[in-house]
Amino acid sequence: MNTSDIARDACRIGGLKALEFFNQRDQLTIDLKGPQDYVSEADRTVENVMIDYLKRHFPNDGFLGEESVEVKNERQWIIDPIDGTTNFIRGLPYFCTTLALVEQETVLGGWIYDPTRDELYEANRSKGAFCNGERLNPSWRESFATGLVGICHSSKLTADELAGRITGALKRGAILRQPGAAALMLCDLAYGRLDVLFDQHLKPWDSIAGLLIAHEAGAVASDYLACPQWRQTPQITFASGPEIYQEVLELWPEVRDIALLS
Repeated sequence: MNTSDIARDACRIGGLKALEFFNQRDQLTIDLKGPQDYVSEADRTVENVMIDYLKRHFPNDGFLGEESVEVKNERQWIIDPIDGTTNFIRGLPYFCTTLALVEQETVLGGWIYDPTRDELYEANRSKGAFCNGERLNPSWRESFATGLVGICHSSKLTADELAGRITGALKRGAILRQPGAAALMLCDLAYGRLDVLFDQHLKPWDSIAGLLIAHEAGAVASDYLACPQWRQTPQITFASGPEIYQEVLELWPEVRDIALLS
């Protein structure tokens, strides 16, 4: 098997393990890491399962996971065992397992598995984006007035700051969505179900895989790794259809300074 095959299997194995826990979530032990920031034994177990599988094939690679200690190397796997943990523990079937491969500060591949819909999204750099093996060919809306906009809730924003961003989009006629799993929202954007996604403070495991998938599907997408401190400091995560991008720049000026994937 090649690297992409192994990554695909690792992501699917992790997602199916997460689904097992989801179906027995009333038995989970849940801890609170911070305000509205939950972690369960499922998160830790799924991440360990994925790392163990990858280590068997790539014993010298590094890892950066949401729930484990970072292992550094030139080639590093970025893992979120369950993106959408709050949904997961509350019984909302909108969560996923994410995996990205970074080498020498460049993202080479991204894999995201939604076990509730059995949808596996993937992209290798410069090779297009796919869902369950079918190439994504999305059609995005051209304006906020006709668009569906995903806005993630950053706990680092004040209520007024978040309200201002939401109000601006609503005034332009947008319909908003905030389903609570940024990686899966990026897949929905890559598929053409969303037209814009924006979050000012997402962590690498939430963003890197999905941004590559969106970019390879043809979206304008931020380059999370452009900041040297991306491992330690949450970055802006942005993607949109190309036609609506200019209107985004008018509405949210902070997007103008974002480095884009190319």
